[in-house]
Amino acid sequence: MISASRFKMQIYSPKWGQNDIYQFIKTKNGWKFENYRCKGEVDKGGNPLFYKALAAESISYSDYVEGYISTAWGKVDTLNKEQAQIIFDRLSK
Repeated sequence: MISASRFKMQIYSPKWGQNDIYQFIKTKNGWKFENYRCKGEVDKGGNPLFYKALAAESISYSDYVEGYISTAWGKVDTLNKEQAQIIFDRLSK
């Protein structure tokens, strides 16, 4: 189980003109989420803090993001760290 692994997303912030880093660590019921603005427990889809952080940075996102993060939560234990990170890299784009 690689649940202690930290998965990172680098998302461009139009507010600051650079990439911000968003980090997820799998927990039993969801994720520990962290970025420079906030940190705490979120559900399997990243609610509520991840989306609050995106809104605070004026970052728009597609409707599928929550489902994709939730799917990643279900898959990270069957993948190696690099494979799991690819999921977050793709989502970052």
